Amino acid sequence: MPEQSNEETLNAHCQQLFALVETLKIDPLVPENQVLDRVALSFRKLLNFMAQHQEINACALLTSASSPLARARLAELMQENFLAAQLGGVFRQDIPAALLAQFFTGMLLQLAQHAGDAATRHQHSLAASKLFCEGAWMGAERA
Repeated sequence: MPEQSNEETLNAHCQQLFALVETLKIDPLVPENQVLDRVALSFRKLLNFMAQHQEINACALLTSASSPLARARLAELMQENFLAAQLGGVFRQDIPAALLAQFFTGMLLQLAQHAGDAATRHQHSLAASKLFCEGAWMGAERA
């Protein structure tokens, strides 16, 4: 059996990554108090996937200037997930799903560059989901 070329390996890896993203949709019936956990789970699953495939260097693939198609496809799939969540009433609709997807993807790729061990990825996932879902401003909490 011939060995896969580097490009074939990267393509196969991207397809696995994209298949994982498609499983990360948030059900519109999810209780409101679980949305943050579901977003954290999405970050964690993706970070763990990338960490488990470090030999392929998926993060470099997705962040390099030579792979805008892979990065664009990842954002496109995330956009589909966010649009479905918006239509289901899970996420606000005054921010375009495409922008939500770009924010999520950008955060993911930044975290993936310094993923660390499983405990670190877990902590980063929780922090990223809180920042993504609730924002950084404390003004609303103080009112």
